[in-house]
Amino acid sequence: MSLTSKSPQDLVQSLAEFTGLIDRDDLAVSMCLTLFEMLPCVSLRFYRTLSGPKQRRLGLLVEFDENGIRQHSAESLNNPDSVQEHEVDPLLHGALVSESALQMDANGSRVILGLHRQTEVYALLDLRLSKGLVPSDFRMLQGMARIYENHIALLDYGETDTLTGLLNRKTLERQFFKIVTALQNLPGVQPLKAGRRQENGMAYYFLVVLDIDHFKRINDRLGHLYGDEVLLIMAQLMRGCFRANDRLFRFGGEEFVIILGPQTRDGALLALERFRKKVERHHFPQIGQVTISGGITDIRPYEVLSITLGRADLALYAAKEGGRNQMVFYDTLPQSDIESGGEELF
Repeated sequence: MSLTSKSPQDLVQSLAEFTGLIDRDDLAVSMCLTLFEMLPCVSLRFYRTLSGPKQRRLGLLVEFDENGIRQHSAESLNNPDSVQEHEVDPLLHGALVSESALQMDANGSRVILGLHRQTEVYALLDLRLSKGLVPSDFRMLQGMARIYENHIALLDYGETDTLTGLLNRKTLERQFFKIVTALQNLPGVQPLKAGRRQENGMAYYFLVVLDIDHFKRINDRLGHLYGDEVLLIMAQLMRGCFRANDRLFRFGGEEFVIILGPQTRDGALLALERFRKKVERHHFPQIGQVTISGGITDIRPYEVLSITLGRADLALYAAKEGGRNQMVFYDTLPQSDIESGGEELF
C-alpha cells in the first residue's frame, strides 16, 4: 500500500493518535502501525539500542507483517538471542554505527531508519518493502522520524528528575502499574517468603528503596552544592551498575528507588551488593566515603504502590537500625518489626 493511496485525513488522524501517547512501548507500536499502513511494507521491525559493557546492542521490541503485530517485553531485551542480530547483519550494523539517519540496500527493497535521542541512536526501524520508495515516501518517513524524536524528547523532559536525569516519582507510579498489571496475568505468582527455595528458578520483580547514609550531615557541613554533587555521582554510579531493563528513579531528597527486572532473590541481592560496594569504594570529592542503605521487597499482583513502598521502607528502616551500609530484604524481618512498623507507617 503506497502513501498516495492514503488520504491526508488518514495521516493526520494517525499523527493525532501517535502524539497523544505517553508510554514508549505504545509509541513504538503506533509508529510501526502508521508506517505499515502508509508505505509498501512487507514487514517492519523496531529495535531499541542498549548500552552493553563493551558496545551498543539491539533489542527487538516490535515486529509487524501480514500476520499481525508481535510486541516483545522490555525484559526480553537482555536475552542474548535477541540482541546479537546486528553482528551478522551488515545493514543493521551500519545503521547502528553510522551518522546517517537512512541506510538502504542496493535494490531499495530494504530501508533502515535511525531514530535519535539527543546525539545518539535511540532506536532503529527496519523496513522490508515490496517495491522501492518514491521521494514523497522518503519525506514522509523522515518527517515521522522527526515527530518521534521530538516526542521522545518531550517524554524525557516530563519523566526525568531535573537534577540527576533519573526517572521521577510520577513515572514510578506508571511503571509500577504496568508491572502489577502484567503480574495479574501470570498464573501462580506467590509472595516471596523467607527461607523459600527457588528450585524452579522463579523470577520476581523487586522494588528497592535506597537512602544515602548521613546525607543531612553532608548538607549541614558542606552545603547543598556538595549534596547535589553527591546525588549526581550516585545517579551516575547507578546507571553504570544496573541492567538496561532495570528502572532507576530519584524518589525525592536523598532517596532513590530501583525496580529490578525479573530475576531470582539471589540475583537481586548480588546486583544490589555489587552496587553498594561500588558506592562504598568510590571517592566523593571533598567528602571521601559515602555509603547507602537499602530495603528490598518483591512486587506482587493486585497491590498499590504505597503498600509495596511500605514494605521496602520497613526493610530500609531495619538496615539503618542495623548499622547502615547494608541491604535488607523485607522477608527476613522478624514479625514484631513488621507489626510495629505497620502501625507507624499506616
